Amino acid sequence: MAFSLKLPRNRYESSWFILIISVISVNVIAPLITCFEVGFSWRIWQQTLTVLPMIWVVVAALVLITYRPADQVTRKLLAQDDSFRANMIVNCLVNVL
Repeated sequence: MAFSLKLPRNRYESSWFILIISVISVNVIAPLITCFEVGFSWRIWQQTLTVLPMIWVVVAALVLITYRPADQVTRKLLAQDDSFRANMIVNCLVNVL
């Protein structure tokens, strides 16, 4: 399968991709970290869920803001003929940094 077929190819697919990834990240990572810090209870989970909409908006905004700069840095670091895996690893690392 061609490299271009494995990633979102237009704004519609990118929007769905960002929505799904951010919802999963916000709904799993934030409550788990909170529960590890404070302790596991239903009350703590509910308090965390009240803050999640704001966190979700921030996560989505940060992904959109850092997408282009991360893509440009990835292109500078990798050659045109590098593998899909190399592109994904470098792109993820640059996005996180």
